[in-house]
Amino acid sequence: MSLRKTFSAVAVAGVVAGSALIAAPGAQASTYTYVGVYPTATACNAAGQAYVDSQQAVVYFCDTTTPTGPARLSVVLR
Repeated sequence: MSLRKTFSAVAVAGVVAGSALIAAPGAQASTYTYVGVYPTATACNAAGQAYVDSQQAVVYFCDTTTPTGPARLSVVLR
């Protein structure tokens, strides 16, 4: 009986931990606001830094698949 209870406790803990990991990216992503698409990662970083420098945003994130391709800018607004 003890082995069964231990297994159940470990299974429940695993499900809870897995649910938290699945929910975490969604909660984190909801704080970012999409701003626009820029032709390169460099242009995206410059625009994101401008938002931070002008104190309109706390932090920015450029999502790109290649260094020379288009990049999507998202910011956390103040």
